[in-house]
Amino acid sequence: MRYIPFLFLLLLISCNSKDNKIERKPIEEIHVINCDTIPLYEEYRGKGITAATCEYFESIEPTTKLKDKNTTHLLFAQRIGLEYGYKKDKAFLEAKDSLVRNGLLVPIEDCQYYKVKEMEHSFPYLTPEAASLLEEIGIRFNDNLKANRQKEHAIFVTSALRTDESQRKLFRRNKNATRSTTSHLYGTTFDISYVEFFRNEDETITQYKTTKDILVQTMREMRTEKCCLVMHEYKQHCFHITVIQ
Repeated sequence: MRYIPFLFLLLLISCNSKDNKIERKPIEEIHVINCDTIPLYEEYRGKGITAATCEYFESIEPTTKLKDKNTTHLLFAQRIGLEYGYKKDKAFLEAKDSLVRNGLLVPIEDCQYYKVKEMEHSFPYLTPEAASLLEEIGIRFNDNLKANRQKEHAIFVTSALRTDESQRKLFRRNKNATRSTTSHLYGTTFDISYVEFFRNEDETITQYKTTKDILVQTMREMRTEKCCLVMHEYKQHCFHITVIQ
């Protein structure tokens, strides 16, 4: 009985698209499964459902301003991220191994270019494209550090994939967080700190303005190249980043 809402949704998608692609939905729609658990991905991967092609990339203007709106982040996340956000933490935890096994998500772990902060309201998983973007940010950040004769640093990832449940918990704790649907639901989005950095040479946490300025420079370069969407979040001291390619 618990699969009926999900199967009904599949039927609607199939009936409304000759190519078996996801019907475009309003960006303000909360695209979250309304049950505690959903079938694992291998149970419906053979039904011909594919991610919709994002038609909005060309409309994104190159800019050095890191002010992309939440609605724009959400629009891309719903088009190129996971098919569904998860309403409950339990639902995601039950499905995550299947998502990883089928190449829809990858775990992110500490490496030379980034360190993963302990996450109370999200899970350290991203789509493969978002994980690649995260690594590219770390690499290019260090290239810019080297060009400015600065030591190698890793960036801190402070948030990644969320469920509707974890987003609501975050809002109750931090009123600066959005109350509405977030792009973090779809695995395409992560936050990185622009205050703290990890100096690899001596494994020290640093807070140098020069290091921050070079990260800002890096994000402006990548936003100009349309590698991602970026929102400079001043109250939360992080960059909110969504992959768009």
